[in-house]
Amino acid sequence: MRKFSALFLCLTLLVAASAVAQQNATIRGRVTIAADGSALPGATVSIDEMNLTTVTGADGRFELIVPAARANGQTAKLSITMQGFQPRTVNVALNGGEQTVRELPLKVGFGQEITVGSRAVGAEQERAVPVDVIPQRQIETSPSTETNQVIQKIAPSFNFPRPSISDGTDSVRPATLRGLGPDQLLVMLNGKRRHASALVNANNTVGRGSSGVDLNAIPASAIESIEILRDGAAAQYGSDAIAGVINLVMKSGAEPLKFDVKAGSTTHGDGQTLNTALSGGLAVGRGALFLAGEHRTRYETNRANPDLRDQVVAGDAGKNSIAQPNTHYGDAYERDVMLFGNFNLPLTDDGKQIFYAFGGFSNRHGSHGGNFRRPIQNDVWLQLYPIGFLPLIEPRIVDQSLNAGARGEMASWFYDFSAGYAKNKFRFNVTNSENASLGPTSPTRFYAGALGDDQTTVNLDLSRQFGVGLAGPLNVAFGAEFRRDGFQEKAGEPASYIDGGHPNRVGGKATPGAQVFPGFQPSNEVDVSRNSKAVYVDLEGDLLQQVRLGVAARYENFSDFGSTTNGKITARYSPFKQLLFRAAASTGFRAPSLNQSYWSAISTNFIINPATGNTEPFQVGTYRVNSPVAQALGAQPLKPEKSKNLSAGVVLQPLSNLELTADFFHIDVDHRIVYTGNFNQPALQPLIQPFGATAARFLTNAINTRTNGYDLVANYQPHLFGGSVDLSAAYSNNKTKIVGQVATPPQLAGFGQILFDNQERRRFECGQPKDNLRLLQSMNRGGWSATMRESRYGEFCSLTLLAVDAQTYAARWLTDAEVSYNWNRYTFAVGAENLFDQYPDRNRLRRPDGNFTQQINNSVNAYPINTPFGMNGRFVYSRVSVRF
Repeated sequence: MRKFSALFLCLTLLVAASAVAQQNATIRGRVTIAADGSALPGATVSIDEMNLTTVTGADGRFELIVPAARANGQTAKLSITMQGFQPRTVNVALNGGEQTVRELPLKVGFGQEITVGSRAVGAEQERAVPVDVIPQRQIETSPSTETNQVIQKIAPSFNFPRPSISDGTDSVRPATLRGLGPDQLLVMLNGKRRHASALVNANNTVGRGSSGVDLNAIPASAIESIEILRDGAAAQYGSDAIAGVINLVMKSGAEPLKFDVKAGSTTHGDGQTLNTALSGGLAVGRGALFLAGEHRTRYETNRANPDLRDQVVAGDAGKNSIAQPNTHYGDAYERDVMLFGNFNLPLTDDGKQIFYAFGGFSNRHGSHGGNFRRPIQNDVWLQLYPIGFLPLIEPRIVDQSLNAGARGEMASWFYDFSAGYAKNKFRFNVTNSENASLGPTSPTRFYAGALGDDQTTVNLDLSRQFGVGLAGPLNVAFGAEFRRDGFQEKAGEPASYIDGGHPNRVGGKATPGAQVFPGFQPSNEVDVSRNSKAVYVDLEGDLLQQVRLGVAARYENFSDFGSTTNGKITARYSPFKQLLFRAAASTGFRAPSLNQSYWSAISTNFIINPATGNTEPFQVGTYRVNSPVAQALGAQPLKPEKSKNLSAGVVLQPLSNLELTADFFHIDVDHRIVYTGNFNQPALQPLIQPFGATAARFLTNAINTRTNGYDLVANYQPHLFGGSVDLSAAYSNNKTKIVGQVATPPQLAGFGQILFDNQERRRFECGQPKDNLRLLQSMNRGGWSATMRESRYGEFCSLTLLAVDAQTYAARWLTDAEVSYNWNRYTFAVGAENLFDQYPDRNRLRRPDGNFTQQINNSVNAYPINTPFGMNGRFVYSRVSVRF
């Protein structure tokens, strides 16, 4: 009996030992600095879904043991993170026994863990706010080479309409997040605030009256990933972050040289595009310098209707010799040169002290038309243009920026000290035009002036984790920021704006200034600046094992608008690893930009003449709120916009390769800065005509808005057909309502005008799609890759009540597809954007009987100016990449 018991015990121990030997998994590897291959001690190595973690030793090596019950042949994600380095994730098969992972180099630089949403390193899985990450692969396979369009193709909460006949906005087109304004979105590069464009969107477009960041000045070939924080974050990052934050993580480190060529055209015979890019990283001592350069030429597309009005003489409509269409309506001609560099240099052997610098330069040229001037019009000098002319605005936009600093660890604190300077200059040139008041000897080319915007920033950020008896360490972060903003407006040459006094062809008063865009006058010139000082504190930690809380507060003082204090609280509750509930509440603000406070100009707009009821050109003056004209019309000093943000969401991960999220949001914005209507009543003419205008407007804090919405996202990465598959779906729904409006000032009401009219209301309440859907399917097998994207753009309304009568445009589905093949150092790809050649609804008019018609009798603008996906139709392209 004893022998049997002993034998049984021995057999039991042998079976147990055999089972452990078969099921245990020991993962070993070495973490290094990518630039020189030296060991990286102190890096965190973890498998988050199993709550396993370890730290690399002095030689950079680590060992991670997976419990026997968990090592059953599945694949786990091994994450490596360290402050000051880009995080990395690799898949490891847990087949039991020892698993040796190849050497894991980390790049110095900025990573996805240290930028938006949370200042706690390694907190990606813990974030209590939604952050979308667009990886490099999706950027490279996008059918577009413009950064704004790359984002729009993937993120349904992001809107990038393509307006036409909108002056400078044809070249710098505004983008929005969650249906709010372009200037209510904060853009950062490598976690540092990006400067805004000098241009004020003045015409009848989305974002009218705002100045947003020109993302298209940044070459897409220099971007590692794009992060989109869909939550108010002014308490963390300062002014403008009402709708959220977009952070561009730029490529860094030593990488092989890569040359890309992409060429394509619409299938309608226009819009030819050629984009070339050269990028790569060079080892510099312990560090590296990554450089990227792009050159893009894009020819215009034209979807204008024929102009069926009289052209040369009365009664010749449809019988004249002027080629049709005579107007350009579509994407403008563009020629861009863009450069970007990102430098990182470890200052110590352990890589914990790093000097960094990054910046870029772009020089962009555009050419876009206004409305055609028919020879029948009295202001057209037939000696110069016997069959009329299409005046062109040909801007030159120069953008330059540089940030430099040091970051690292000192006395257990992680620090980041930086300074940056940036400048944007928008120079207006007008060609193929005339100043009618100078008579038939008028010049045909004009320098119409320039706008400038500059920004200087200095930042100090400190963070450290403390053990204070909670379920996890408390991350403490605080810092300070100094910022100086500048704005300049320079007058054009005299011929671009003067009233030469020469009568028009029939002896009446000729319109002064260059046709399509009268130059800025000496009275418009300004060179102003302001500064702001801010301090913040940010606390985040695990109160309980399942509960994580974060609290942030920021105090900021502006030299021209005083001080403001804003706060944010975030919370997440995870009853188990696969389920997470999150919520956030915050206050925010946006100080009026210097552009909004000081920009003034006279521009030619085609609006209804209240005396005749016809659409006619008016010289519309935009006046500063402190100007005599604006004061006479009841203008008040601008004040900051204030916001309240609430959000709540759930994250569900039923499988290791499937994640589902749902987030709801509520945003109240008070004192929104908007344009007034165009005031052109006959009673106003004696007031505004002495200033060279026939209509007037100004910016004002006119409305309060409420935006409610929700975002749904699903990501699934199965292994099918012997290859890797990426499936994702994202849906965004938002609705903005005006819930408060200031009364029309008595001075303005006395002229029979309304401060904020129905046309401006439509811009905010329905001018952008209320819902969007994005579907992505991609597969990689062997050297082949295939990507297909479906985008649904929701319905939206017309922005004008002139030729178009309160129209609502139907939703549209667009499909993009690309197939590529990798062979050695080469990649060959062909693709199509808008594969099935979809267009928005055409503009329609109301007939005298009250019914709508698609027949356009007097409008060349075939499609809505605010269409979210443009009006180009199908675009086909090929792409070749070579790695050296």
